[in-house]
Order: sequence, then C-alpha cells, then structure tokens
Amino acid sequence: MRRLTPYALLTPAVLALLVFVVLPLVLVTVLSFFDLNLITNQLKFVGFTNYATELGDDAFWTAVRNTILYGLYTVVPSLGIGLGIALLISGLDRGQAFWRSVYFLPVACTLVAMSSVWRWMFQPDIGIVDQVFGPILGVTDWLNNPQLALVAIAVVGNWHQIGLVAILYLAALGSIPTDPYDSARLDGAGAVNRFWHVTWPALGPTTVFAVVVTCSAALQAYDTIVAMTGGGPAGATETLTYAIWTRGIRYFDLGRAAVLSVFLLGLSLVITGAQRSRTGRTLETAGTR
Repeated sequence: MRRLTPYALLTPAVLALLVFVVLPLVLVTVLSFFDLNLITNQLKFVGFTNYATELGDDAFWTAVRNTILYGLYTVVPSLGIGLGIALLISGLDRGQAFWRSVYFLPVACTLVAMSSVWRWMFQPDIGIVDQVFGPILGVTDWLNNPQLALVAIAVVGNWHQIGLVAILYLAALGSIPTDPYDSARLDGAGAVNRFWHVTWPALGPTTVFAVVVTCSAALQAYDTIVAMTGGGPAGATETLTYAIWTRGIRYFDLGRAAVLSVFLLGLSLVITGAQRSRTGRTLETAGTR
C-alpha cells in the first residue's frame, strides 16, 4: 500500500493535466485539419488547407508581427522599470509598505475596466495624453494612428505589469543576505559593482520567473485590445489572440482559429526554449552559486 500512496496522491493532478491541458491541445490540433461549419453542423476533413490559407493571408503575418512587437514593447520595459522601482523602494528607510501598495494597485485592478479609462485618456484632443504630451511629442490621436496604436496598447500593458515585476524583485531583494554586501564594501566595491556582482546574480531566478510571467501576458493580450481599439485601426493592433477570437467567434471559422492557436502554441514553445537556453539556465542558477 505504501508503494501505491504516491501514485494515488499524484492521480488528481495527472487527471487535471490530461483533462485541462493535454486533451484541449489534442482537440485543437485535430480541429485545425477540419472545416467545421457551425451553421450546418458539418465537419469536413481538409488536411493542411487551413494552414495554407493562413500562411497566405497577410492578416496572419500582421497578427504575428503585432504579437512579437507587443512582447518587445512590454516585456523589456516592464522588467527594467520594475527592477528600478524595486531598487528604489528597497533603499527607503520609511514608507516601503505604502509604495508597494501603490505600485501593486494596477495589478489588482480589472484590466478591462481600466482599459476603458485609458481609452478616454487617449481620446484625441480632449484626452490627457494629447493635452499633455501632444505639444511635447508632436503626435496626437494615438488610437487611430496605425503607427502609434500598438504603442498605446503597450503603455497600458506596461502600466499593468510593472507593479507585479517590482513586487517580485522586492521579495527577492529582501531575501538576499547582507554578508556579501559587507564583504564587497570591505573590498572597496562601489554601488555599481555591488549591484552587478552581488545583487544581479541573486536576482537570477526571479528574473527568469518575471520573464515567464510577462511573456505569457504578452502572448495572451486580448482584453486591452478589445476595450481600446477592437484590433484597429486597419489591423494595427490585432494580435494572434485577438485573431483567434475573430476567426472563431466572429466568423465561426473554427478550423482557422485552431490553426492560429497551434501557431500561438508554437511561438510559446520558441520563447520557452529561449528561456531554457544557456543564458536562461545561468540566470536561474546564479542565485544558488
């Protein structure tokens, strides 16, 4: 019986993994080879036709480009600014709890509701963004500009993620022992050297986790786009996630929506592989050396 106990304890988790992860993945992959008509309730095998249709569609490549660009616009700034804020807060003698709460508030807010507020802020001429930054930057009407609409969406994404990244780094900074800092000061190391040789290696595992969280959020960007631009103007903010909704829900083309889901999974695997590369493994194990 003791030998069976571990398997019995693992059974619920394995079943949940099969039902909620493996089975949907298999169903989506199989569905990508069929043409399912929800109106006539007919299912027809079409092979790789759906894949060929998507690969030949400029809208697909636009969605892929927008997804990658949105990731670049949000992941890197969120990590950099979040780390900077965490370092500033950790250096405070008083008020750390207050500032933690302030920067974590966007994470606790409902993103759809706050996206509506941001949409009002980006309103042409009357919005606060145009009122304040229009004369300085010389650009207005961001959400209706194909070159700026995705940047505006990324601003909201960064606003929502920076607080989470800062909290993650604050937790990691609080767990670093003081002995390495004392030794570095005795050796004459300045603030920059202490950060690079003591703080940054210790933050390696947290950095890897933060990259995973921010990349996942970037690949799943949907609610902000729906609330602010609806994929426009002219598809400038249509990401793969939004394109999946458009194909599957608006046009009832579940076969092509499944193809997009497969491509989104492939992009996720590529990012995961990059995170598990030599650089990623070095970051993840740096804090244990």
